[in-house]
Amino acid sequence: WSAQSSGTTQNLAGVWGSDVNNVWAVGNSGTILKWNGSTWSSQPSGTIQNLSAVWGSDANNIWSVGYFGTALRWNGSAWSSQSTGAMPSLAGVWGSDTNNVWAVGLGGAILRWNGSAWSSQYSGTTQSLAGVWGSNSSNIWAVGSYSLLHYLPY
Repeated sequence: WSAQSSGTTQNLAGVWGSDVNNVWAVGNSGTILKWNGSTWSSQPSGTIQNLSAVWGSDANNIWSVGYFGTALRWNGSAWSSQSTGAMPSLAGVWGSDTNNVWAVGLGGAILRWNGSAWSSQYSGTTQSLAGVWGSNSSNIWAVGSYSLLHYLPY
């Protein structure tokens, strides 16, 4: 391990990369940093909300989530805000592909992106969820405060 200069004074909370030249880090006050293989550069996020997590299916389809239901999407050239219809802060994001993205957060919030819109999903808990991962769109795990949830739609 070696320390890397990021050029930010903000706390960073999440990191994801598609390859050695496309790594993204997100954090407080809407901070988004991109690693191009040799240096970090600040990217305009369009939000001042704290960002908690970042995930992508490839270098041109990336999601970041954060406080007060914030969801941002990178399309290969710019970040844009996406309406989640949710107010709970979101702490984790993962997807199996560009049409199956899941976000989890406070109060048991689970949201699903279907390729065109976010929708709320019933979690069965009011405990906060912090992380989400799956092996495909039909086998997903979410974890958080005293909670371990498994999604199997069949």
